Amino acid sequence: YNNMALFAVGDKVEKVSGYKWPGIVVSVFDTLAGQRRVVVECTTPEVAGALHIYNEGQLRISLE
Repeated sequence: YNNMALFAVGDKVEKVSGYKWPGIVVSVFDTLAGQRRVVVECTTPEVAGALHIYNEGQLRISLE
């Protein structure tokens, strides 16, 4: 298990596949099982402020 987080609070990210979820990382934490999770606050105007929790493999840094 790698303790280095791939993302940090403030990073602009987007979901890799499926539905679009562009946003800003607002939290990075480990579950009790030791799995890293990333909370992303959406920046799309229609749902701005909504939060989703992802694993690191579901996200990438946004170039926009």
